[in-house]
Amino acid sequence: MLKNSNPDIQAFFKEHQVAVLATASKNDSRPHAAAVFYESDSYLNLYFLTKERTIKSGNLDSNPFAAMVIYDASMLSTAQVTGQVNRVNDPDMMAKALRIMSRHSKEVSGSAETPVSKLDAGGYVLYRLTPTSIRLADYKYGGEQIFEVAVPAEEQLNNY
Repeated sequence: MLKNSNPDIQAFFKEHQVAVLATASKNDSRPHAAAVFYESDSYLNLYFLTKERTIKSGNLDSNPFAAMVIYDASMLSTAQVTGQVNRVNDPDMMAKALRIMSRHSKEVSGSAETPVSKLDAGGYVLYRLTPTSIRLADYKYGGEQIFEVAVPAEEQLNNY
């Protein structure tokens, strides 16, 4: 877990809804990247949905490590997140995530129908990325200090 010692990171996560998720197959190490809607919690965990028979789900089943990049073109800023990904097998959280991702889709595209809902790839799967590293980069106003880094917490938070 990471300490939420940097309010800029939490604010950046909340201001955006779309990230690029990068995964790799453990079998052949082939990388795969896909845009996903996400939501964050107060511990800086990132939640996203996909379906059971997608490449990203298959990759995460064999290799639970991933990276996400959230980009703000107008501010020339990125959040670069790496960590371990786990399935969240909680029906209430799944229902909530479906509503949130639908709302994000409507805000971004005008349609509440998410791209993943159009895939014929099995049932939905909710994942949580628990960051081991977050780099918030400000290329527009960063000056000498472009990166702000969140550091691993010393204690585990057993909230999930």
